Amino acid sequence: MIEKIVAGDFETNSYIISNQGKCIIVDPGLDFKFYADSIKTQYEVVAIFLTHGHVDHIDGIGYFDVPIYIHNKEKAFLKDKTLSLYNVFGMEPSYEYDKLKIIEVEDNQLIELIGYSFKVLHTPGHTRGSVCYYFNDKLISGDTLFCNSVGRTDFPTGDMHSLRLSLKRLSALPEHTVVYPGHEAKTTIKNEKKNNPFMN
Repeated sequence: MIEKIVAGDFETNSYIISNQGKCIIVDPGLDFKFYADSIKTQYEVVAIFLTHGHVDHIDGIGYFDVPIYIHNKEKAFLKDKTLSLYNVFGMEPSYEYDKLKIIEVEDNQLIELIGYSFKVLHTPGHTRGSVCYYFNDKLISGDTLFCNSVGRTDFPTGDMHSLRLSLKRLSALPEHTVVYPGHEAKTTIKNEKKNNPFMN
């Protein structure tokens, strides 16, 4: 089961992936304290998956004492306030870096949690260490792929050429794959191949 929470002023999609009373939280965003206590009363939170390290996708990590999965090229974002854009927006993290339980992931790695097998897909472009999580014909795409659009590439470590290569990789997934993006509405690979100008 996947539940969406739209968090903070950037309207970031945070997701709760649950099974049999346990859950994984994906990209807990800004103002996430409001949701954290409620989530903890409903589920045993076992992990946090991060698609990338921007402020609006990471700020809620400090409200959960669980392992945090992030690509090894993106780990520095959790510590560097320029990379994570905290400095750009004049904000301070709501977490302490030294207290985080960070687990670095790599491309094609399989993560077995809560009865699911998640495949890590390294999809650089929006940032150098952006990843998607693929499982059960579902893709958690972060800011790599949106409905009929893509994430911007003008922030630190962003690169449009890399993003296009990542999108080409995602286009090879089964067309019925449901895409859960970091902002706005969900979509499918079939729809994106047909209507997203960046996928062609």
